[in-house]
Amino acid sequence: MAGQGPDPEDEDTYAPKLGYGAASKEAHFVAAPLLTAAALSLAGVVAGADDEFRWPGATLVLLVITAMTLIFSMQLAYEARGHLYSFEELKDHYEGTRPDAVPEARMHQEFRAADREWRKGQRRAAEVYNVGTALLGVGVAASLAPPECGMQASWRWAAAAVVLVGTAADTVWVLWKLRQKTQN
Repeated sequence: MAGQGPDPEDEDTYAPKLGYGAASKEAHFVAAPLLTAAALSLAGVVAGADDEFRWPGATLVLLVITAMTLIFSMQLAYEARGHLYSFEELKDHYEGTRPDAVPEARMHQEFRAADREWRKGQRRAAEVYNVGTALLGVGVAASLAPPECGMQASWRWAAAAVVLVGTAADTVWVLWKLRQKTQN
């Protein structure tokens, strides 16, 4: 799961936390598409071999919801990313205007506003991404649950339990990080 994102209410600094923009890019534009593909691929397997799964219909719906959630996180991150730029980029953008047409104070104000929008949007994207990764864990665990007549029932239950424990640990960690941020 991704972190909870930058705090949009943090007025002390309007520069993105170093590294967070790049980390967010990796989560939303590399990991999320791959996780979406995994969810849809697994959904295809469940749809094509429903007698090999304990709860094929529910698992299929869960995996499709997972994919749509991760796609939504990508859309939110994409929208937020348009507000992430450096002050130098903003100055370069206005460079072609008349001299002193845009006072630096106004550029700082615009830059702060864009940063707030990025932080707000990125936080939403991170939250949706985290829900998507938790759903993926539950969907994978559901797909591992053996069918009634399964021959490897204990192994499949063990694998499902490992996935659920990992998903729960990841969810607890994300919630702990969120709590830590709200206490600071």
